[in-house]
Amino acid sequence: MQDAENNPVVNDPSGTPTGPEKLLRQPSKPNPVLFNEQGMRSGWRFLLFLVLVRFVVIPLVFKALRPFRHALGSHGGDFAEFLLMLGVWATTYIMARLERRSFFAYGLRDSLPLRHFLSGITTGFAALTLMLLALHLFHYFDFGPQHMRGLALWRATLANLLAFAAVALFEETAFRGYPLHTLTDGIGFWPAAVLISLLFAYVHTQNPGEAPMGIAAVFAFGMMLAFSLWRIGSLLWAIGFHFMWDFSETFIYGVPDSGFVSPEHLLTAKFSGPAWITGGTVGPEGSVFIFLVLAAVAIILHLAYPARTFRLMPPENRG
Repeated sequence: MQDAENNPVVNDPSGTPTGPEKLLRQPSKPNPVLFNEQGMRSGWRFLLFLVLVRFVVIPLVFKALRPFRHALGSHGGDFAEFLLMLGVWATTYIMARLERRSFFAYGLRDSLPLRHFLSGITTGFAALTLMLLALHLFHYFDFGPQHMRGLALWRATLANLLAFAAVALFEETAFRGYPLHTLTDGIGFWPAAVLISLLFAYVHTQNPGEAPMGIAAVFAFGMMLAFSLWRIGSLLWAIGFHFMWDFSETFIYGVPDSGFVSPEHLLTAKFSGPAWITGGTVGPEGSVFIFLVLAAVAIILHLAYPARTFRLMPPENRG
């Protein structure tokens, strides 16, 4: 046992212990691999979000729906999307609490939410409709006769409006919400946008009927929506565009959407011609002309919103 002579405690002029006692009282430094001066590094937060969604939220959703799969029938996927949306929101809320940020700090805070949402809806409908009109002009597309009428049409319209709203809210918050904002904190916006768009495209490879052109279009779709976030500063425009594009594609015109053809649709549209023009089983997103459409939408965004407004929200001061 060492005595004080061999292990002295020295005080500096302010009275603060130095020497061995200082080493004992000094708080341990955080692991620099996991933490920086702001807290947990953005890459680890991003991975934690993915782990929670992939290994907690998704298994729980499909386990919860398993007893009802026969009763839900063709609407099972719609309920799954709704529950996945709630799961992603819950995960975002948990991560927001850990980071001392608001749930709305990841793209859902907007001073003009209705205006941006309706602008996205209008642009989504116009972009798809003009593309189909151009294909119709050159005899590659026929809008076809009306498929549904009466009460069945109204019921299907309401069900599909709710379903595609859930899809848009789920996918935008799951990809360009917390994940994009968090990666931006570590590597910058555009490298993060590329990585998220690649992940967005990879997830769509699981869709039946997809093709390489369609996957490339999904990546371009993701980059265009990221550009809208960069210029507008919120996800409301992207949510509106995503919602109306899918709703118009699947329900109004009844064309394939990433390989999926819904039994409920307003018109019975038909394509005719080579797949590189029509999109084949993929639908409009598999056509080479989708890249021109997305480029035109990006130009419209550039002209309508000429300055960057995206910024990361700082942590809230909770004392």
